[in-house]
Amino acid sequence: MQPQEYQRMYQREGDYWWFVARRRLALQLMRAFVPNPSGLMLDAGCGTGALLAELQALGTAIGVDVASEALQLTRQRGALPVVQARLEALPFASEAFQVAFALDVLEHLPDERPALCELHRVLRPAGVLILTVPAYRWLWSKHDVALAHYRRYTARELCARLVEAGFEVLKLSYALCLLLPAIALVRWLDRLRPGTPAATVVPLPRWLNRALIRLQGAEARLLLRYNLPFGVSLVAVCRKSASHTCT
Repeated sequence: MQPQEYQRMYQREGDYWWFVARRRLALQLMRAFVPNPSGLMLDAGCGTGALLAELQALGTAIGVDVASEALQLTRQRGALPVVQARLEALPFASEAFQVAFALDVLEHLPDERPALCELHRVLRPAGVLILTVPAYRWLWSKHDVALAHYRRYTARELCARLVEAGFEVLKLSYALCLLLPAIALVRWLDRLRPGTPAATVVPLPRWLNRALIRLQGAEARLLLRYNLPFGVSLVAVCRKSASHTCT
């Protein structure tokens, strides 16, 4: 990811609708599938630390990221435990974590399979992984270039990768369903925009930002009950299969 994108993320992650909605959805899914977390939690690819800060309020959580720029910004949020490491080589003992999060992480890796194997390794038997990835190759734009994405996924592709790594998929749904037409238009226009690629964090009036957070909150409640058929992102909840050894 371009260094300036970490600074932009740090400045907006606390209140911008996209980040707020993604974080709230991930925490709602944890409450639904791990209602009483008692073990360690891992924020894999913690970025600038907004999710990690919220997890620390719920229990003991550790963040890991490969980018020193991201970890420097995370430390500005307080005494949060973070480790600099690649997801393909996590510096943790096997079966150390009850829950792991990987929000918009896999698409940054040339090959996501070693990272999924590592996440499988560090989870306890029946441990839960909650992750999000961007959906649909046809949504590719300068936004993806600026964030150093290698790919966008379909539900079938993501499911195959998770099962291959030894996970039982408990929930797999598209997300940001209602906003797909608007975001698709923004991304297509972004392809025509001259200049250096940059993430499409479009400045919004406060009232609209709040309205989008409420809209995504309503969609999240629907997503908890049903799998949505399309959307800008994909979200998955999966459980470690103790009978599978990832190679």
